[in-house]
Amino acid sequence: MIRHGMFLTGALALGGCVTAAPPPPAQPTGTAELRVTINTTPDYVRQTIIARAAARGTAGTSPNARTIVLEREIPETTAALAAVCGPHKPGRRVQVVLTTDRAGPRTVVTERRFLIDRGSPRCAVLLTPEDVAAGNRSLAELKAQAETQMAGR
Repeated sequence: MIRHGMFLTGALALGGCVTAAPPPPAQPTGTAELRVTINTTPDYVRQTIIARAAARGTAGTSPNARTIVLEREIPETTAALAAVCGPHKPGRRVQVVLTTDRAGPRTVVTERRFLIDRGSPRCAVLLTPEDVAAGNRSLAELKAQAETQMAGR
């Protein structure tokens, strides 16, 4: 479920063996959360989130009835994230917090991301345009899956 644009790759120029300089790292946009409205109940949305995470080998926890937290270790930290959250430390984790709120017969899902280092407070991640695009694609997939499966019930 988690797709992050946290790892950038350089671009190769076509034409012989010439390589172009890598593009500058994407800068955070100031966007700290993503949202989608799904046409089904919060309980069903949470079940779908947990199933999608499990299918990808990620266990989700529920600190309360409306929140799911997904975490995984990250091997490195981009320069843009390091500028905000500090240099990479062994064991650094990305935490995705998904909140489900009832909006009539629908559910509003809000996604926020944090970096976590042992013994330090969590650091909110401001999303790059690539992060926003990947996150919105993932939330659209969640919406499609939850609504399609609910319609089949």
